Amino acid sequence: MAMELVWLGQGGFLIRCGGASICLDPYLSDSCERSGGHTRIAPAPLDPASIDADVFVITHDHMDHLDEGTLRKIDLTAHLFAAPASCRKHLRALGVPEDRLLSFDRGEEFGIGDAELHAVFADHTEDSIGLVVRAGGQTAYFTADTLYNPRLQEEAAPFAPDILVPCINGRWGNMGAQEAARLAKGLNVKLAIPTHYGMFAENTADPMDFVREMGAERCRVLTMYEPALLETEG
Repeated sequence: MAMELVWLGQGGFLIRCGGASICLDPYLSDSCERSGGHTRIAPAPLDPASIDADVFVITHDHMDHLDEGTLRKIDLTAHLFAAPASCRKHLRALGVPEDRLLSFDRGEEFGIGDAELHAVFADHTEDSIGLVVRAGGQTAYFTADTLYNPRLQEEAAPFAPDILVPCINGRWGNMGAQEAARLAKGLNVKLAIPTHYGMFAENTADPMDFVREMGAERCRVLTMYEPALLETEG
């Protein structure tokens, strides 16, 4: 069965695969704008309380990924949260019970439904992670926020990802289009999906720059908030 993605904007996704629903880094508030920094240019697509996910995965402790404005609208006692150590500390402070927290540091893994989730290195904060999801014969690698680093390819290559979902905004600790394409080509993925643009006026990019670097036949530009089935041939 094909993996389904719903891009929530920035680095946020709903991922449905292997009978599991995974919510990655949802930013569904105006917290960043209210804190005095980033002007939101894409409206939030849904009420966080309506998210029906088996697990929330948080990749690092920055406001557009671990967003208190989003999480405070979710029943924190009714969901699992998987995250690296710095994020788990923050989640505890927000009221997530210990039995709802899963350790998800670099190199750790867990299963949910028929899906496997693996935490891999990201070059962004001290313990930030990328996410590899394997289910139904497909493997997707979400870089989350990261600079380009050869270690990204070294750690992801053993998973042989079919799909790469890289950040492309090229500032504030993230790869740009050329570096993201370099990673995609190095991993020889079948499909690449640019992300981490179009949310803030002060921090966006043109996804077509990435498409030109990669070649249109290997890219798919998602429309925010619209479900997309990811078909990759064997």
